[in-house]
Amino acid sequence: MALVLDCSVALSWFFPDEKSAFTEAALDLAALEECWVPAIWRLEFPNALLVAERKRRLTRAERLQVLEEASRLRLRVDAVVQEMRAISDLAERHGLSTYDAAYLELAARQGSALITLDKALAAAAAAAGVAVHAPGRTSAAQLRERYNA
Repeated sequence: MALVLDCSVALSWFFPDEKSAFTEAALDLAALEECWVPAIWRLEFPNALLVAERKRRLTRAERLQVLEEASRLRLRVDAVVQEMRAISDLAERHGLSTYDAAYLELAARQGSALITLDKALAAAAAAAGVAVHAPGRTSAAQLRERYNA
């Protein structure tokens, strides 16, 4: 089963203070399952790293190393160009940013489960009928068991 992976989960793999059993289980899944991200991920991920560098959470060298490691992740980038109005409407309906709405739209369109650390996105996905895995909704053991990771 294909999965949609929120940027919050991928970022946690590279920040020791953000790692958890749940995020490590998601990392294991990313090596085994087909994991998708919307095209915005290619901007969102490096931007979050740049912000972290500016806040002195990591050095420039560490940021560049993370970018190199992230480029080796087996994430599939969705090539579908999302209609601005449709994404805006989805964001408005669920109280999300358009960035988060892109993850929800991709999961809904593909019939995929969404893995996220974002509580608002998890709630929106559940309300939209999208299967969602998030801490508090799914444990690391349940995630591993469900996908045989």
